[in-house]
Amino acid sequence: MKTGIWIVGAYGSVATCAVVGAEAIKKGIASRTGLVSELPAIQELDVVPIQDLVFGGCDVRATDMLGAAEEVRRDPGIVSHEMIDALRAELLEISRDVTAGCSLNCGEEVSGMAGDRGIENGRTASEVVAEIQRQIKAFRERHRLQRVVVVNLASTEAAPEMPREYQSLKEFARLIVEDRRKLLCASVLYAYSALDLGCPFVNFTPSFGSSIPALEELAVIRGVPHAGKDGKTGETLVKTALAPMFLARNLRLLAWESHNILGNRDGLVLRQPGANKSKIRDKEEALKQLVKDESLHSHVSIDYCPSLGDWKTAWDFIHFEGFLGTRMTMQFTWQGCDSALAAPLVLDLVRLIDFAARRGESGAQKQLACFFKSPWQVKEHDFFKQFAALMEYVERAHVEQPVGKGARSEV
Repeated sequence: MKTGIWIVGAYGSVATCAVVGAEAIKKGIASRTGLVSELPAIQELDVVPIQDLVFGGCDVRATDMLGAAEEVRRDPGIVSHEMIDALRAELLEISRDVTAGCSLNCGEEVSGMAGDRGIENGRTASEVVAEIQRQIKAFRERHRLQRVVVVNLASTEAAPEMPREYQSLKEFARLIVEDRRKLLCASVLYAYSALDLGCPFVNFTPSFGSSIPALEELAVIRGVPHAGKDGKTGETLVKTALAPMFLARNLRLLAWESHNILGNRDGLVLRQPGANKSKIRDKEEALKQLVKDESLHSHVSIDYCPSLGDWKTAWDFIHFEGFLGTRMTMQFTWQGCDSALAAPLVLDLVRLIDFAARRGESGAQKQLACFFKSPWQVKEHDFFKQFAALMEYVERAHVEQPVGKGARSEV
C-alpha cells in the first residue's frame, strides 16, 4: 500500500518542488541528488519508495499544482517547460486532492492571500479541526492509503511567546473547545488534527506546529511520531557545521554577524515583525547552544529583497581569537535556491517518519534533529553529532527485527 503526503501550503514553492521532483523521479526524468534518504545505509532500511508516495494537501491560495509549477519555472527557474509538460497530467490530478486551507492568525500577508477562502471563516476552532480531519480522511480513503503523513510547509506565522495553555494537552484542548481563537493559530490546529487522527506530523516551519508540550503529550497518547521545527537548509546548516570546527581548535569566537536576504513569498511574509522574530530566534538559538559563551556577540538579520526571488543569499562575518591573542576573521557568502535545498529534505522526512511509524515509534523523533534549526526536544546543534545520531538510529534499525509495509493504517 502507498503512503500519502498531505501538505499544508501545497502550492508554495517548497511543496511544489517536492511534488514535481518526486513525480519526475517516478518518471525517470530527474535524479535523486540531494535526497539523504537515498544514502545506501538508509535505503537498506526499506523506507517507502518514492514511487509509492501520493500527494495532496491544502492551501489558502486559489490556483492549482500546474500553475504553482509554472511559478517555480519562472522563479527560481529550476523546473523546465519540458518537465512540466511531461508531468502535466500528474500535476492536474494532484490538484484534485488540494483543498481550502486555514489562515487563522497567520499574519496579514497570508490573510491577504487567503481572502475569504480560509476554512476558519464561519467556523469555530472545533469545527476547523473537524474540517481538517475530514479533508485528510477523504484523501486517505480516495487513494486507499496505508498511512498519511501531514507536513507543514506553510508561511511562518507571526506567533507571540508560547501561551501557558500550550504546556498541557488538557488546557490546549480547552482552548479549542472554548473557541479561544486569539491563542490559537493554523499550525497548531493542523498538528492537533493530524496527531489526533493518528497521522505522523512534520513541522518544517518556525511556527509552533506540533513542537509544544501539549502536542508531544497527544503524540505519545496516540502512539504517533512527529518531528520539527524549522528546516535547516542553508546559512544555519553552514553555521552549525563551522562553529564546531572553531570549538575543536579551541579558537575563541568573538563575534558572528549574519545578514540574510531573500525575495520569495517566505521573504514577503518575514517582513512582518512577529514572523521575522520567530525565524531569527531559531537561527540565533542554534549558535548560542553550540558556543555557550555569554560574551559572544551575535546578530542575525533577515531582509526582503524582491528581485532575488527564491535565491536566498547570506553573508556571515566571523571574528575569532587564536594563539597569543591574535584576532582573525572569516567571511563567507552563501547563495542557494531555497526551494531546491528544502524540497528533498521534505521527502526525506516523510520517508523516515513513515518508517518510524511502521516501527511503532511515537513522540518526538530526536534522530531527525539534523534536518532542523530548532529540533524539538534536542539541545545538540552540532550538525555532525546530529547526523551521527541519525546514523546510529539507522544502524540500530538494521540489527533489529525488520518490519514489513503491512503495518496498521494510521487514519
